[in-house]
Amino acid sequence: MDREDGRWEQVVDAAVAVTSELELETLLRRITAQARELTGARYAALGILGSDPADGLVEFITDGVDEETEEAIGQRPRGLGVLAVVLRQGAPVRLDDVAAHPSSIGFPPNHPPMGAFLGVPLRVNGRVFGDLYLAEKEGGFSVDDERIVTGLAAVAGTAIANARLFDELAHTRAELARMAVVEDRNRIARDLHDLVIGRLFAVGLSMDRLSRHVDAPWSERASQAVDDVDRAIADVRGAIFALGSDAATDGARLTRLLRASAAPLGFEPEIEVTGDLAQLDIGVRSDLHAVMNEAIANVVRHARASHVRLSVTVGDDALVAEIVDDGVGMGDSVPASGLANLRARAEHLGGRLDVGPGPDGVGTHLTWRAPLRDPSSTAASVSRVLP
Repeated sequence: MDREDGRWEQVVDAAVAVTSELELETLLRRITAQARELTGARYAALGILGSDPADGLVEFITDGVDEETEEAIGQRPRGLGVLAVVLRQGAPVRLDDVAAHPSSIGFPPNHPPMGAFLGVPLRVNGRVFGDLYLAEKEGGFSVDDERIVTGLAAVAGTAIANARLFDELAHTRAELARMAVVEDRNRIARDLHDLVIGRLFAVGLSMDRLSRHVDAPWSERASQAVDDVDRAIADVRGAIFALGSDAATDGARLTRLLRASAAPLGFEPEIEVTGDLAQLDIGVRSDLHAVMNEAIANVVRHARASHVRLSVTVGDDALVAEIVDDGVGMGDSVPASGLANLRARAEHLGGRLDVGPGPDGVGTHLTWRAPLRDPSSTAASVSRVLP
């Protein structure tokens, strides 16, 4: 086998290696390395054009240049000078001395010296995707080098198109899987609403009627059972909310659920929901609704309030829930277990619970906060200030 046949065999091997790679970033780096190896060039680079030609090269992958040199050079090429000639003409450019070309603009400080140059356009689906650049080969680049790199670029263009298609298919599969999960959650939510809540409501009505026809202490126990059923219904509604994932309706859904939980107040609470609830994962959504329900239950049972304000804010880095009432204040009327539950949920997420008097010292102001980005980086703290 002569040298020429050996080089083309290397091209075939390189083509097989390139086309077997489906991860785009790895593929681009492999193409760059294969081009340098096949030509014996000291340096190789692959420039990628932006979606807008005016952006020039938006990415520049190199092979043969060490990290220290790259850092010393600083800003990557944007596709000016001789590089722009290859991009503009869409045809190979082979030079013995790149600095002697009329379009040369020289090299930036700390750039290694380069003489011999070979640039070949890289097309994907008929459009110029970028260019392969080779530099510094002893004796310069030959016509055969140009042919070999042009052939590699053609194979690479097809491989890049395949990698893009594979990436699109992967995204499509992921979206279909997500949609399947959403549909399954919606089905569960419908079953919870139509079956479980209906049965619990019927049990609650039966217990309420029973409590009116029995003597104490059984009537008290029946009344307590009715309260427990009401809380169970609120918890199921919270689970339905946690299962939801439609950003367009999450705020409205939460508002409806909170109004239903607050119905025993006998008046409409003020409710404000701000931010994108869809960014909360299912666990945090469940915690949020449980916290609001527990706080509402405390107001219903103990506050004797005439006005209640509920607010939920999803910020850039924290979820904040606030409940403010104008009732008699907490004192010792709220069971410690109720606040302990809210406190535990805050601690689990790396957040905090603050409880104190409302505006002007009237009523109660409860603030429950949970970080949204890195709960482990926030020391869990709890503060309780009683009026």
